[in-house]
Amino acid sequence: MANSNAAYDFWLKKKKEKKKAKIAERRKGNDMPLTITSLLDALTIILLFLLKSYGSNPVNISQRRGELMLPKSSSTANMADMVDIHVGATSILVHGKPICNVKNGKVDESVKRDGADGFFITPLYKELKAKAKELKTKAKAVGFKFEGNALIAAHKAVPYRLLSEVLYTANQAEFKLYSFAIVKTRD
Repeated sequence: MANSNAAYDFWLKKKKEKKKAKIAERRKGNDMPLTITSLLDALTIILLFLLKSYGSNPVNISQRRGELMLPKSSSTANMADMVDIHVGATSILVHGKPICNVKNGKVDESVKRDGADGFFITPLYKELKAKAKELKTKAKAVGFKFEGNALIAAHKAVPYRLLSEVLYTANQAEFKLYSFAIVKTRD
């Protein structure tokens, strides 16, 4: 019996020595496996956050001092699938494409159908009519109904008359539902 205890003790001593040698080897870094599970978790969370924040703002409107400064509000709205019309201090743009110039809060009377007192802006109408046709084609292909949504981003100092002209022209081009872009405040 004493013989088997001695053999067991010898075996246990060798096992402990092997374990210590293995630990010493790992501490040297020769056999240390790289575990990246927690890093992947963190990267996944960051990726999901970035995708969510990227998708939450479908319209990117850049404000430039003097050209386009939006009014402030605390309300929210869905801005998906809209034609965007920017009414700046010096120009009117549709999807970033310059349509006509604005000077002193007015569009030149030569681009209006009815002269200086008219509300119909001809180049804006032509561009919006083309966009309406394009959106109708896309809506029909997907199986949706064209609703005529327009997002208006107007400089805060644009006169109401000019804004009325833009809205009238958009209405004539089949855009009848309007949303106004604003800067959301955190009151």
